[in-house]
Amino acid sequence: MSFRAMSSSAEELLAHEAAFDARALVDLAKCAFADTDSILSLERTANDSSGMPLAWSYVKRDAGSAWARAHAAGRFRQMRRLYPVLTDEAVENQISRTLRRLQSSSSTFWRQRGVSASPTGGSSTHSPLLLPELLARLAAMFLCEGRDGSIRVRIRHLSLWQDLILVVPPLLITSAFIAERIGPDQMNASTFADQQALVERFSRWFCDSTLPVDDDPFLDHLSTVEGFDETHMHLNGTTEAEKIWFDALERPQQVVGRLLARPLSRDSGLSVPIGDGVARLLLQEDGALSPDKLMQRTLDAVGLKAWLLQSVVSARGYSLTRPVVGRDAAASVVTWYRQTLTALLPSPLVKEMSRVVREAWQLVLIYQGIALGHLGSNQQVALWHYALLRAQFCRLLVQQAPHKGFDQFQYITLNELREETEKTYAERFRQIERGHQRGVSYVEGRFAPKASPAATADLIGQILRGYLEFLSEDAKGHKQNASVGTYRSLSDLLQMVREHEEFAAPNDPARPRAPQRSSRRLRLGLVPHFIKQSNAKERDAFFNATHLRAACREAALRAETDQRARALVALIQMTSGLESLIRGIDAASNERHAGPEVFAPTYRRMRRAGIVRFTYHAGEDFAHLASGLRAMTEAVLFLDLSAGCRLGHGTAAGLNPKRWWRTTGGTVVMATEDRLDDLVVARELLLQARLAFEQLPLIDAEIHRLSMRIWDDPRLTPDLLASAWKLRSLDPLVRANDHVDVDPHRQAEALLHLSAIRTEPSVYAHFLRRHGINASAAELRRAREEVVVSMDSDVLRPRDLRLLQHVVLKLLHDRRVAIETLPSSNVRISIHENYEHHHAGYWLGAGKKMVPTPVRVVVGSDDPGIFATGLRNEYAHLQNSLESQAKDRGLDVGNVLRRICTEAKLYRF
Repeated sequence: MSFRAMSSSAEELLAHEAAFDARALVDLAKCAFADTDSILSLERTANDSSGMPLAWSYVKRDAGSAWARAHAAGRFRQMRRLYPVLTDEAVENQISRTLRRLQSSSSTFWRQRGVSASPTGGSSTHSPLLLPELLARLAAMFLCEGRDGSIRVRIRHLSLWQDLILVVPPLLITSAFIAERIGPDQMNASTFADQQALVERFSRWFCDSTLPVDDDPFLDHLSTVEGFDETHMHLNGTTEAEKIWFDALERPQQVVGRLLARPLSRDSGLSVPIGDGVARLLLQEDGALSPDKLMQRTLDAVGLKAWLLQSVVSARGYSLTRPVVGRDAAASVVTWYRQTLTALLPSPLVKEMSRVVREAWQLVLIYQGIALGHLGSNQQVALWHYALLRAQFCRLLVQQAPHKGFDQFQYITLNELREETEKTYAERFRQIERGHQRGVSYVEGRFAPKASPAATADLIGQILRGYLEFLSEDAKGHKQNASVGTYRSLSDLLQMVREHEEFAAPNDPARPRAPQRSSRRLRLGLVPHFIKQSNAKERDAFFNATHLRAACREAALRAETDQRARALVALIQMTSGLESLIRGIDAASNERHAGPEVFAPTYRRMRRAGIVRFTYHAGEDFAHLASGLRAMTEAVLFLDLSAGCRLGHGTAAGLNPKRWWRTTGGTVVMATEDRLDDLVVARELLLQARLAFEQLPLIDAEIHRLSMRIWDDPRLTPDLLASAWKLRSLDPLVRANDHVDVDPHRQAEALLHLSAIRTEPSVYAHFLRRHGINASAAELRRAREEVVVSMDSDVLRPRDLRLLQHVVLKLLHDRRVAIETLPSSNVRISIHENYEHHHAGYWLGAGKKMVPTPVRVVVGSDDPGIFATGLRNEYAHLQNSLESQAKDRGLDVGNVLRRICTEAKLYRF
């Protein structure tokens, strides 16, 4: 072997070892912070003579060894869960190596701070006592400072960072990064001017967000010059988890109290009872966790943090009284915490700080207090206890990697912990714009319209008040105008918003002209989204009862959705200027609960009211890949999506069919009627595209078998079933005799029924039969019986599924419909193990095989708070994914991203 070859091999080994050590450090941090055994042990060993858990004493008698043993065991158990195929010895060796490397850097860590040894005397087995070193190592590995003065994530480590912050709150790490760069003398500056300057530096570090963006210069250029357009983001679910935590510390009864007040008897199952999903979310995190326990731990965290900050204040020469234990111990703890904050941060300084800066400032002071020896061993363990509680709370707000599927996502949206914080909206717009970075130029904020015009107007008013507050500020969050004025109606509020956006003269001469155009770059459009939801009792009665059956499938949801649509139309018609703010319509939530056919009449109502842009969540979560492709097809056809419209997710059209089958274990269980529908639609698409002729006889035979199993009617040919499927966009709550209804919309819907009756009476009859009209209870029961489909027996082979994907993508291309791709959301909900295998690479030319039809793709963040992301990071994840998949193929990833950025501007509503 030549010297050059040996050198290259050595470099590869070193690179491999460095990658292994980085991964191992992240794994250690994840396992340590997810260690619920430590929380239980710390709760047992912490004690106080007054009986209140406020001045803990952990290092007493054998208590220290007790929680250390619990931590070691819990950390090992978490690592076993992370790597189930490794032996115990392999797991033990990996932990040991990482701890030794962490311990070896500990002396350097403290020596750089002027301390001869760790003030806590931490050992290689007591990693809780190495928390400052661990956080500093993570900060050094992942973070750097950008040219704009902000904290950045090294883009080569972005995927690993994303994996870490699902478990470990990122502000704990970014604050450690700051603590390395500023000294205690700066934090304790005597003049207000110096303090202001430091607050300004903190502000530039964080940019109103707890989540730093990547350090890629190309994405800096793209965001600055072009500006990113957010085409898929739900306003509820946007707030970052740690911002919810800030409120939980200051107002635990209002934040966690909502979870306590929530009835925990809701069953989440569609086919069989599976229990309350939110209760299961708590138990997935910690087998000892309940709403009451979460409240107690939140109060413990309040007390812990107050004690830590009090120690910092005491080091400055101040003394604070302990809280008085009264009838309301919780209120005493919160009061003590607020008093401590007041002593720590004078009011004039607090006014200069954003919420993120205020929290980071406190953490830096605690870290520096440990480094200077002002906080002893008890306080350092208290910091570990606090960090564990903080991480556990945040994990209930962020979808975790092992928790796949939309249901897991939905449990987070239903747990009520976000509700108190998300009553107001200005902070969300600050978070999206990111202060001086200003990377997002436009956002479509999605919200759920209410059942009355007044309630919808109130919700839109809340959003606009937050938006107006945001517009009236500069990039530092300082008010540009002393007052934004008063308004008398929603139209008046809209006009004020337009004045700040465009610097337009007001129509009302009694109100002064807006002092200046807003310096904010971000502009807002609203997209109401109707919610897919299923009524369990109604569904059970429809398929299983012999009487009292609903008028049709999903009758309650159809009626409720139409009511909300009518209320929204009425509000638009009565509110001047609202039509320019409502940019399009969407239908969101769990697609297992309702299909596009349910929303087809609502979309037509909105189209008749003047709305021209539409999108729909489809092909995201499904039983069979063909089911996802059918949902996408139905969305396009039943909702009449055309040029300028979009489709949300569309995951089913990008996944590799063989890989999808492998993730299912090679077998799926689904309802007989769903399997029948999948085959009918697949057959129709393949026939239209003139593909897979050799497989059609087998598909026909399976369609006939399943149809006879349900309906026992040989007259139902595949062609008739396909024709009946095409009628599903009709509104079954409207009949032909409604063509004289006073509502013009119902008249138009009734005429569609009349046309179907006259053109294809037998097809229309089966359409009604499927909705329970002239159908027996036995037929409907059989429709929901399960059928098992395996990869080996499926008449839709993987190559047939790939052909169906091509047909669906061509349908989107021909209709000029774009796909909204959401990398983080897809990785959490779909089959992807990581970002590198994201299916958008197939659409964008980075896959092993080229997609035969060009695909229009735009990028969104979906629910940034729940997926711990933002639009800029979604572009960065997509960039890394494309580069990983394309490798040596010569794909110009920069041009691809430019095209996506341009498509977003063309397709934004």
